[in-house]
Parts: sequence; C-alpha cells; structure tokens
Amino acid sequence: MLFAHISGADSLREITQGMAMQGGNLNHMGIDRTPSKSTLAYANEHRSWEIYRDMFESLVAEIQPKLSQESKPRGFKGKLFSVDSTTIDLCISVYPWAKFHHKKGAVKVHTVLDHDGLIPVFADTTHGRVHDSKAFSAMFHGNPGLFPQHSVIAMDRAYVDYELFGEMTKRNVWFVTRLKSNAVYKTVTVYQPPQNSNIVSDEDIEFTSQTRLRCGYRLRRVVVLNDNDEELVLLCNNLQFGPTTVANIYKQRWQVELFFKQIKQNLKIKSFVGTSENAVKTQIYCALCAIVLLNYLKHISDSKRKQCREKSFSFSNMVVMLRISLFRSIALNEWLANPFVPSPESSNNHQQNLILFGQQN
Repeated sequence: MLFAHISGADSLREITQGMAMQGGNLNHMGIDRTPSKSTLAYANEHRSWEIYRDMFESLVAEIQPKLSQESKPRGFKGKLFSVDSTTIDLCISVYPWAKFHHKKGAVKVHTVLDHDGLIPVFADTTHGRVHDSKAFSAMFHGNPGLFPQHSVIAMDRAYVDYELFGEMTKRNVWFVTRLKSNAVYKTVTVYQPPQNSNIVSDEDIEFTSQTRLRCGYRLRRVVVLNDNDEELVLLCNNLQFGPTTVANIYKQRWQVELFFKQIKQNLKIKSFVGTSENAVKTQIYCALCAIVLLNYLKHISDSKRKQCREKSFSFSNMVVMLRISLFRSIALNEWLANPFVPSPESSNNHQQNLILFGQQN
C-alpha cells in the first residue's frame, strides 16, 4: 500500500505489475516474489485496518520527538493543536456502507494536527453522516492523554459543543473557535482593544438560558478582522490570553487545511483500490503512515541542504523525486542531501548503452 501511495498506482493490478517489474530490487526488503492481485484483494478484505492504525500511532510516537519544526503564534509557549475533518466523496452504489446523503456516499477523516512538526498525531475515520462535534467528543473522552493540560486546540465552528467546552475548561485544556451567530449571551466585562491592530472588540461573556447550564464558565469573545476585512467572532475559554494571541491561534488553524491539501495532492486518498469498509480504512491509514514518513524525510532533507547552503525542496517536489527513484539502490542520507549527484557506475552504464545501440566513441 505504501508503494501504491508513493508510485500513484490506481488499482491492484497496477500495484502487482508495478512491483513485479522491479525484479531483484525487492530482495533487500525480503520479498522474493510479488503478491498476486487476488492475494492483495483478500488482504484488503480480511486483514483488519486496525493493524495499520496501530502502525500509524507507533510511527507518530517514534518520529514526533525528532521533529523540531514549530508553527506557533509569537509569544505562545504551550502545546498547540488544530482539529478538523475532511470528507472524501464515494459512490453510494459501490460503497453502500458509507452512508452520507440519499444518493451520495462519503467517509470522513477526523484529524488532530500537532504544530510541533505539523504532522497528525491522531486520526479517526467515520461515515459521512457523523458530525464533527460528535466525533471530537468521542476523541476527547476516549483519549485522555491526547491533549495535556494548558494545551490549546484551534477548531472551526463545526466543533461547537457547549457541554464539551465546560469539560475542557475544567481540565485546563484551552480552545479557540468561532462563535455561532445564534448564540445567546450577556457581556460581563469589556476590554479596550489594542491600538493599530485588527482587533475590533474584546469582552468576557456568559451564556444564558440552557447553554449556560451546559457550559457553566465565563468565556472570552474576540472580534477580529481577517485579511479580507471580514469580521470573525472568536470564542476562547482562557481569559488570560491577549486578544491578538487569540486571533493568531485561530489563524494557525489553516495549517490543518494545508495538511489535507498535501495528502490529497500527493497520495492516493481520493480513489480506492478496494470497495469494502476495511479496504478503505486500510488505504487511509496507510496514507497517514506515508505522510508521516514523508514529512520526516522532508525534515532530514531540509536539515542536510541547509548545512550545504542549498535551497530546500518543496514537499511535492520531494515526493516526485522519491517516486522516480523509489527502487534505486542508493544511500538515503546522501540522496536527501543532493538527489542530482550521479551514481559512481553511471559512466560505465553510459558506455554499455552506447554499445547496445550500435554507437561507440
């Protein structure tokens, strides 16, 4: 499945034939013969997708501490996460288990992105009908160690759940989200917004009616102008953050959108080689394993090219170069530093090719 994602194979036949064409290049992986199409189909149908979910979590635990890249608002020292989901459309007649609308199927990939390294540290796949707030509530309660105390979660308006907001505040887990337009509240304290900033207003509020009973805490309401001069009404449960910090935290939520764009453009996650629920989830979690490994390779490549005072490759360029060089016998560390250096035997191969085509110097 990793070969399918990186090579761009669209079907089980392309996977088996593509790997069979590699010949002896697979020996170093302990593969003396490639599996048949029926073998891969059987594995997609019967081998539990949970194996690949556990593999993804193990990779994250191994690689996350090695990534030093950070993308946080200035002056913010806590742990920062972004939470969002992406919907992958499916044909309901081919994937009848993926309920979404009457004539449309879909699966959702709910992701927690850690801004220390910008890789996903948790992911869950559900049917398209599962609401984002319901999936996040199950994620929050089922994984108590995922969000440590005093960490901050940036999320969109789809995750508004006032009862959950109260539980997060009780655990000292902070959030920044957007306030719904129909929210009923009263203003408790009004603060003077900073001068020469994009902050329109800053105040403490309390919800009224039934919402107050579900939340039970005073919250922060900050109105900010975005780059298009549109007003965004933000909601935060940390009353000590400055209004510009609240605005900058929510702005960092865009990183999870860039992550979804990255994985959809470079890996096979919009079309699937199997139609069962197990096959689809297997391919999704293999894609998550691949994206973690590729980001780690990108991190190593950036470090090595920085030492050589060379410009770093973009993520998509690095994936293309890996795709072309996938089964070359090369030293990976040297290749990541400079993939354009010819191999020592290249001159001999050139002479042999000239002889093959009837040309000689």
